[in-house]
Amino acid sequence: MVGLLLTRRFGFFSVVFLCGSCLGALLAPKYDRVPLGAVKPSGWALDYAKVQADGLPGHLMDWAAYVKGSIWSPGGSLEYSEMHEAAPYWFNAIVPLAFQLEDSRLIGQVQTFLEHNLELAEASDDGWIGPEVFNASATVPRLVWPRYLMLMALAQYAEADPTKTERIVTAMHRFVDLAYATWKANAEGEPSMGFQFEYQYVRWEELVHSLQWLYDYYPQGKEDMLVELMGLVRDSGFSWKNDWYTDDKFAKKAVTTFTSYTHGVNNGEALKSEALAWRFTGDETDKDSTFERIRLLYTYHGRASGTYSADEHLAGLGPSRGTETCTVVEQIFSLAIIYQIFGNNSIADRAEKIAYNALPSAVTFDYWGHQYDQQVNQIWSKEMDPPPFGNNGARSNIFGFEPNYPCCTVNHPQGFPKFWANSFVTASGGSELLNVFLGRSISLVDVLVETLYPFNHTLKYTVTASQPFIFKIRIPGWATEESAISVNGGETQALRKDEDSYQAVQITEGTTAIALSLGAELQLETRTNGAIAVTYGVLNYAVELAQNDTTSEGLRSTQALGDAERLFPDAPAGYFTASDNHTVDHLMLPTGDWALAIDPSTIVIVDTSAGKTELPYYTWAPGSQPISMRAVACPIAWDVVRSAAGDPPASPNACVGDTFNVTLVPFGAAKLRLGEIPTMSV
Repeated sequence: MVGLLLTRRFGFFSVVFLCGSCLGALLAPKYDRVPLGAVKPSGWALDYAKVQADGLPGHLMDWAAYVKGSIWSPGGSLEYSEMHEAAPYWFNAIVPLAFQLEDSRLIGQVQTFLEHNLELAEASDDGWIGPEVFNASATVPRLVWPRYLMLMALAQYAEADPTKTERIVTAMHRFVDLAYATWKANAEGEPSMGFQFEYQYVRWEELVHSLQWLYDYYPQGKEDMLVELMGLVRDSGFSWKNDWYTDDKFAKKAVTTFTSYTHGVNNGEALKSEALAWRFTGDETDKDSTFERIRLLYTYHGRASGTYSADEHLAGLGPSRGTETCTVVEQIFSLAIIYQIFGNNSIADRAEKIAYNALPSAVTFDYWGHQYDQQVNQIWSKEMDPPPFGNNGARSNIFGFEPNYPCCTVNHPQGFPKFWANSFVTASGGSELLNVFLGRSISLVDVLVETLYPFNHTLKYTVTASQPFIFKIRIPGWATEESAISVNGGETQALRKDEDSYQAVQITEGTTAIALSLGAELQLETRTNGAIAVTYGVLNYAVELAQNDTTSEGLRSTQALGDAERLFPDAPAGYFTASDNHTVDHLMLPTGDWALAIDPSTIVIVDTSAGKTELPYYTWAPGSQPISMRAVACPIAWDVVRSAAGDPPASPNACVGDTFNVTLVPFGAAKLRLGEIPTMSV
C-alpha cells in the first residue's frame, strides 16, 4: 500500500500516515481525519483549553482516588466499579488536551501512565493490556471493555508523539491478536456474567473504531484478520440496527423500564456503530440506519441545545428531565466520526451545536465543577428529593466533583479536545483541506483562524502555503443568503457552496487572506406546550435567572464509594473519604421569580462584538459573551413538580403581575435558566 493521508507538501506533520482511501477491504470514509496535534486551539479556545488544564480535568491524576489510585496507575489499588474504566476514561480524555496545549505537566502524567501500561503489556505472555493477570480457574473471562478506551487513547498518543508510535502499535497488535483468538473462541464474556459484560456487549463499536485505525494506518499485513475481527465483534454484540433503532422498537417517550440499550451514554456511543460497520459491509442499510437513529433520538428526545435527554436513560421531551454529561461528550465524538465517514451538513451542525451549548452548560466557567445531569429549565442546582430524573439521584444537577456518580468526572474532559481535534479533515487524497467545525484554531499547515465564533459570525483565515491547494470552509445549514466572502481584500461576493455545503478557495503559494461573514436569523422553535426555544446562529439562548451561589465541601458519590470498598477493601483508607478537600459543591438558588413568560415579539439582539478581537479569559463566565438578548416578561402561574419546574404551562399565559425586562444569554453560560420559555398573553 502506498500514499499519504496528508502529503508532506502541506507540512502538517512529520509522521507518514497511510491513506484510508487507498485501502481495499474497508470502504474509504468520505473524508480523511488529521492526526492528533495537527490542529490546536487558539484565541478564546486556547484560553478555554488552559482553563480545563488548570481546572478539574487537569488535576485528576494529582489526587483523585479513581485516577491516581486506579489499578491502571502506578501503585494504584482501586476502581469505582467492576467496569475498571476510570483511569482509561481519563487517559482517553487527557491525551488530546495535553498534546494540543503542549503542556509539559500533563504530557508528563500521560507519559508516565503510558509507560506503566506498556511495560505491563510487554511483560504479559499473551499481549493483555492492563492490570488484571490471567487466572485459568476464574469463572468469568477478563473484561475487555476498558481496553476499548485504552486502545482509543493509545491511537491518539501514537499520532501525537512519533517517538512512541512503534512501541504503542506493537502493543496494540499483540492485544488485537489476543482479542481475535478470544472472539473466535466465543470467550469474550456475555451479558449474563454481570453488568460490566452487558455494557461491553452493547459498546462493541468502540473496539471496532480502534481496529479500523490500525487497519487504516498500521495494518502490518493483518488486513484480513482485522476485518474479520470487526465482523466478529459486531455480530456477537447487541444489534443496535435491528433491535433498537427501528420505528417500531425505539422508545418514543421517556422510558420507565431501564435496559442497556435505553441508556443515554450507550446510545451516544452507538450513534456511530453502523457507520463504522458500513466500512466493512458496504451495506447501504447500515448507512440508512445511521441516519434513522439520528432522526429517532433527536425527534423524540431532542433538545434545542443540540443534545438529547437521558438522565441515565432516555427521558423524552420534558425540559426538566436531565441529560448526563457523559452522553453529551460521547455524542460529539460519535457525530464527528459519522461526518468523516458519510458527510452530511446536518451532522456537523449538530456536533457544533452540542459543543457550543450543551457541553459548556454542564460545567462551571472555571472547569472545577461539573453536573451529572443538566436540565433545559434549570431553576436551581441543589439536592432535589424526590429527584425529577428517571433513575438518577437527588444530587445529579449539582455542580461539583462527583455528583451522582464519578464516570462523568473522568469522562467529561474529552469533549472539547476531541471536538478541536476533528475540526479539520482532508479530501481528494490529501489535496484538499477542509474546516468542518468552525471556531478559533490553528492548523500546522499554517491556517490561522481568527474569530469570536460562535459569539459572532465573522471568521478571518490566514493561510500560508508553499504550494497551491484547495481550502474549503463548511457553511452551516443556518447561514442565510446574506453570507459573503472576500479573498485577499478583493470584492466581497456571495457564497458559492458546493453540494456538501463547502465554500472552496484556491490557495496559492505564499499567504492568502480570507474573510467570511455568515448571515444569521433569529429562530424561534415551538417546544413543550407552546413554549419557545430561541436560537441565533449556532447558539441556543435561555432566560438567565439571577442566582445566589454558595459553596460547601465537595461530596463524593456514596454508591461508588460503597462499590469501591466492596471490591477493593485493602485500598488506602484515604481513598474512601466521604468528601474531597480539593473541590467544592455549588448550591445555586434563584434570587427572583423563575416562573415567568416572555413576549417573543419584544426580543432584541444585543451584539457588542464589533471591533473585538479577544474574549475574557473565562469565556463562559457570566457577562463574558459579547452577545445577548433582551425581552419583555411577566410572572405567571407555574408549579414545581418533583422538585423541579413542571412542564411549561400552555402558552400563551396570563400575567399575574407587572411586566419587566429579562436577559437571554447563550445557553452554555446560564447555569440557572429557562431554555423552553412560555409565552405571555399580549
